[in-house]
Amino acid sequence: MSSKALDPNEIRCLRRELEQEITWLQRQKDALADADSENQQFLLRTLNGMIFSRRALLGRMPR
Repeated sequence: MSSKALDPNEIRCLRRELEQEITWLQRQKDALADADSENQQFLLRTLNGMIFSRRALLGRMPR
């Protein structure tokens, strides 16, 4: 990892992008709320993992 500090504007931009991705993924997940097929269940688990990882990354980023 670089010792160079990130520009606060870059951090804000990255945070915004992560928040937008989380929102989009959550909408996809909500659309599958009645998932009954195995493929849909797999997709739900994948979306949950993607949301979790982005929230974790967002939580570790400076404000």
